[in-house]
Formats: sequence, C-alpha cells, structure tokens
Amino acid sequence: MSGITAPSHKNGWAVGHLGSEPLALRWTGVRWRRTPLPLPDGTRLGGVSAVSAHDAWIVGTGADGNARTVRWDGRSWRPGALPGSGGKPITANSVAARTRSDVWAVGSSNGFAGSMAVAWHYAGRSWSVTPVRSAPGSTLRAVAADARDDAWAVGVTGNRQLLLHWNGRSWSPTPPPQSAPNGTPVSVAAIARDSVWAVGATPSGAPLIEHWDGHGWSLFPAPLPGGHGSGREDRQAPTGATAVVTDGARGVWISGMAAGSRPYLAHFNGMTWDVSRPPLPRTSAGDFASVNALTHVPHTREVRTAGAYRRRDSLLTSALTWTNAPRPR
Repeated sequence: MSGITAPSHKNGWAVGHLGSEPLALRWTGVRWRRTPLPLPDGTRLGGVSAVSAHDAWIVGTGADGNARTVRWDGRSWRPGALPGSGGKPITANSVAARTRSDVWAVGSSNGFAGSMAVAWHYAGRSWSVTPVRSAPGSTLRAVAADARDDAWAVGVTGNRQLLLHWNGRSWSPTPPPQSAPNGTPVSVAAIARDSVWAVGATPSGAPLIEHWDGHGWSLFPAPLPGGHGSGREDRQAPTGATAVVTDGARGVWISGMAAGSRPYLAHFNGMTWDVSRPPLPRTSAGDFASVNALTHVPHTREVRTAGAYRRRDSLLTSALTWTNAPRPR
C-alpha cells in the first residue's frame, strides 16, 4: 500500500498495487474490502484523498505516460484524466481533497530540458493546470491544503528543495532552511497558516524534517529509534522519513525506517518526540516492513498508516495497515 485516507472513523481508503494491477481497498468500519478500479494494468497510483464516504479521488500515472484520475461517487469509481502541460510522461504523485470543489494534485510533465513540476486544481467542474513557474529538472512529490488560499506543494528542482506556497492566486517558492538547501521532501502536512511540516531525506539518506512557522522554514532534529524488546538501548541511525500527518492538535506523526528494515512511528506533541515501533505479523531478523503513508481521522486522535510486509523466507509482499485506535487492525 502506498496511500491512505480516512474522512471518518467508519470510512477510509488505501491504495497500492497487486503485481502490476492498481489496487484500492475501502474501509467499511469493520474490515477492508477491495473495490474495482477502471484503470489499466501498469497504472502507478500516486495518492488518494477523500472528503467523505461519497467523495474520494485517486491519481496515478498510466503505462502510456498519461496522468489519470478516478473519483468515487459513493457507489463506484469514475475515470478521468489530468490535462497535459508539456510532453509525456505526465506523472501524478499526490492528491489533496480539501472540499468537493477544492482539490489539488501535483507531479511533473516532460519538458524540452527534462521534467517540469506541475500543479493541477479541481474547482468543482474540471481539472486545470496552475502555473508554478518551475525550472527544468523539477518535480512535485506531495501537496496539502489548509484553506482555499493556503496550500503547500513540495518536491525538488535539480538537487535543491522546492517548497511552494499557494496564496489563493498563485504559487510562489519559499526558501528552504539555509543549512539544508538540498534534500528530497516527499510528504507535507498543512496544519495551520503558521504550522506546516515537510519530511523526506537529505543527500546522505538521513531524515529531513522541517517546519514552517508562518515566516520561514527551520530544521528539526530527527527522532532516533531505540532498541526494542532486549532492554538494551540499541539506538539505530534512521533513514529518510516517509510521511507526515497532523495528530489532530498542534503536533504531528512521522513515519520512517531504521536499520534492519524496521519501520518506526514518531509523535511530536509540540515539545518532545515519542518513538514507537508498529507491530508486525512476525519480528524475525531479516523480515522487511515499511510504513509508506499516514492519515489522520478528523475530529479524533486516531492515525492510520499503510505499508508492506515481507518475511525473510518469502518472495511474497503483503499489504499492511495499522491504527493507533484502541482496537488495532
């Protein structure tokens, strides 16, 4: 699973792939059920975002180089497409649905000198391209919106961070922290106008965690996972962070990976980090697991996550979801 969204405690979606086939699962409040997608094999799903149980969006990239969308109307998925902005391939990496008539998607398209970052907006009738004035060699990896005139998109331009802000009229770049101009942000959470988080990886592969306070971006030290189960403090250097989401208050949850292919979840309450390990079906040495996406259930403190798990003695990778609710599933 590569994406997850939860408009309420009883509803949600998780997306990923089953072999070369795009996969969408719907949470019914009791279990996950697969729903058929009107997308061809080879379509790589870039993200999912739901406004309600009757309105959700998925974006992805087809093997033919076209950026595709599907929209859930409460009964089935309806196919669509994102308009081109340059040549193929047109890649859609992320979608954020704030309301039924305020939805963002970001990615890239092929330009004369390489990939060019692209942002698309849906205002209730159709998708349109919104200029980001990007340079060649740029792409956007994630998008989040707090209000109609307050949205953020993150990615890279060359080997430098690309941190864009939407003010209701246009996209404009914001300078990354001076101590970390290079890096690859892959996820963004817009909590308020003065609280935005972006995470990813530094050029060395270490976690990149940064915060916008309404005036500028600053770096945050990465939480460090500790030992597990042995009583000894085997503190392991984490690799790049994979996702970030609000905790329903002023804090955030971040997912990442430590040495030994063991994922961790870190909660920041505004002052300190609390790092934990998500439970796995088995915890033998050599097993692989990853947390690829996070989502917050509105009006609760519940967070859901999606990823993958593989036993060391198997070639089969299984989809996996977690929740911090009292009854994990």
